[in-house]
Amino acid sequence: MLSASKEKLLSFLNGSSQYIIPFFQRSYVWKTENWAELWENILEEYNELNNNNFSEHFIGTIIIKQVLSQRVGATEYELIDGQQRLTTVCVLLRAFYDVTEEQSAKTWIKNFFTFVDSYGEENIRIKHSKVDTVNFQNIVQDKNGNNNLWNEYKDLKIEDLEKKIESISNIIGAYIYFRYRISKDCDIVDVRKYVNVIIERLPVIHMALNAEDDVQQIFDTINSLGVKLTTAELLKNHLYANKCVVDYYEDYWYSIFEADEDIIEFWNREKTSGRVRRTTVELFLYSYLVIIKEGNVKMETLFKEFKNYLNGKSDSELIAFAKELQEYAIVYQEMPDGENLSEISYKEHEKRFFHLIKEFDITTIFPLILFIYKNVQEIDERIAILKVLESYITRRTICKFTTKNYNNLFLSLLAETKQMSEISADSIKGRLLDYTEVTNKFPTNEEFKAAFGTSHLINKYSREVLYCIALYELDHAFADNPRLNFEGFSVEHIMPKNWIKNWKQLPEGIEADFRRHKLLTLGNLTLIRGKLNSSMRDSSWKKKKDALLKYSTLRQTTDYIHNEEWSENNIKEREDKLFDIAIKMWER
Repeated sequence: MLSASKEKLLSFLNGSSQYIIPFFQRSYVWKTENWAELWENILEEYNELNNNNFSEHFIGTIIIKQVLSQRVGATEYELIDGQQRLTTVCVLLRAFYDVTEEQSAKTWIKNFFTFVDSYGEENIRIKHSKVDTVNFQNIVQDKNGNNNLWNEYKDLKIEDLEKKIESISNIIGAYIYFRYRISKDCDIVDVRKYVNVIIERLPVIHMALNAEDDVQQIFDTINSLGVKLTTAELLKNHLYANKCVVDYYEDYWYSIFEADEDIIEFWNREKTSGRVRRTTVELFLYSYLVIIKEGNVKMETLFKEFKNYLNGKSDSELIAFAKELQEYAIVYQEMPDGENLSEISYKEHEKRFFHLIKEFDITTIFPLILFIYKNVQEIDERIAILKVLESYITRRTICKFTTKNYNNLFLSLLAETKQMSEISADSIKGRLLDYTEVTNKFPTNEEFKAAFGTSHLINKYSREVLYCIALYELDHAFADNPRLNFEGFSVEHIMPKNWIKNWKQLPEGIEADFRRHKLLTLGNLTLIRGKLNSSMRDSSWKKKKDALLKYSTLRQTTDYIHNEEWSENNIKEREDKLFDIAIKMWER
């Protein structure tokens, strides 16, 4: 490392200095909370300047590495860390440039985010890579009309503006946000003071690297110090730092993970994994590493485990790894996910399977499913496998068999599946039927039926079971719409838990403890839209059945509304009918 010192932003934004963001860097990710914090810092320093007080606000670190310039009249640097800050500052300076009409101020400000090289050509101060290039150039060089863009947003309230810019490019969003803040908070006559605050009173720690410094090591150090570089970013940098692999970056990484904003949004979408929120790309990388290692992988140390796995690999092995990673990523993108699961029909077997494992919180099965999707090309056979696994998981869930061994269970099944000469539903079902321990067994019909009438499932699981049954009951030729939107459904107890208030006395031979147990089972649960208020929820059967009819059109509700009474016998009758459907759906 050549040096480390405190520097004003002015030192980075003058002369012919140009900063090139390496291809392995993340895209621009700052959002409203980051822009708002920077803006508050600027306003504070502006007030201090007006009061003739010396003050500074440190905004982070910038790490650069000088490279051999490609043209005369420009001094080029790789921007190793700090691209989020410098990008934001350039967009903010462009916003100040656009709001002032004083020509001398415009000329002065423009020299901070652009420069003219020895050929008289104007260059932007930062050269972005890939997905951010066009948006950054459009804003900084005003290629599409910044004022016209601003006119679309200027009359919005701040809360509406912030909501609207969530759906557009972060770089464009930053420009609109700062235009709004300038219009509300600044006296534009003082534009020079605001710009002076930015370039003089927001210092950074400047670290300059020499040619021998290991950029990968710098990245690892930054990450260990708490800068949030994702596993994917670290893996990309580590893998493509190898000269033998770098030529494959466009085909094996960029085209899959970074080609456009929709792709980036897909991989950055968060999902629940256990009790923790994980991004889609993290879950994919976890699944892929489990497949190739055939061993347990810790999500918390995922990058470290990738490094250990790749350590000592030959050039050809690294290239093969990059290629296979790309192939599995393509498969992962094709698996049902996200918004596609909100409204489904019974016959959409793949979507129903992914909906079910999502609601049952079973993520440890993903490596097995990813391997199956990659290696079973016949769609009908793949669906047959999913049906087997859906039956296995659902029966175990309703029987309340433990899930603590699922990690090892699905890892073992993955290893056995990889050894199969032909992967099929029959071969996987045969292996599942061989299991005999409560930690892994496939519940029998007798166990399934007994649990159906006795298990108390959490509401989330009950809702999913009843939703699947509702899909089955809609699967006929006379249904106007066999699809059912999952959102908005809640589980309602037909006989209320607080039954003692308004329900008849216990039938002869029925104990209170038995009633309290029975009303929590599936035979007494149904799906309704919304939620009943407490008085309606606990009201007598005569009143409550009218409310149920109002809030539900599903057969699992309407088939029982006209009963004169609702007792344990009715719960048992309904339980048997629901079970007749369940055993057809989830065969053994």
